[in-house]
Amino acid sequence: MSTHAESSQPERKRPRLSSEEDEEDEKPFVNHSTLYFDDGNVVLAAGRTLFCVHRSLLSKHSVVFRDLFDSARDRYRGLLHVTMEETAEEVEALLNVVYDGLRVDVQELTVETFPALANVLRMARKYKIDRPCADIIARIRAEWPSTLAQHDAKEAQ
Repeated sequence: MSTHAESSQPERKRPRLSSEEDEEDEKPFVNHSTLYFDDGNVVLAAGRTLFCVHRSLLSKHSVVFRDLFDSARDRYRGLLHVTMEETAEEVEALLNVVYDGLRVDVQELTVETFPALANVLRMARKYKIDRPCADIIARIRAEWPSTLAQHDAKEAQ
């Protein structure tokens, strides 16, 4: 029989094991909405985001990607798989530049738009994709002159 004292005590539950918590925290990979191509032949993983892209295109524009693909051995979904160090947003920005013909479209260079442009510049330099680097640097120099004379000439226009 149960007494009043027994029923007023809180129920004792078994403690959760850390592996159970880890399983609940695990989220499946998510294919990127625009940079996961059905005919892609290499999968880049950045965090939980998967990019299925074209090895030949990335290798053509980047010796770093070419070497990375040549040394990669992992496979995922039957395709070559490379885990990236960067965030999904950083990888997305770089891949958008590559797939958009190596053009970097920034309507107006401002303090607000500069961080995104600097991110593309950093990624393009890291992966040795020269054309976007040159374009970004030229754009920064044109918009933000480094000398007073250049600034005055720009303001006079």
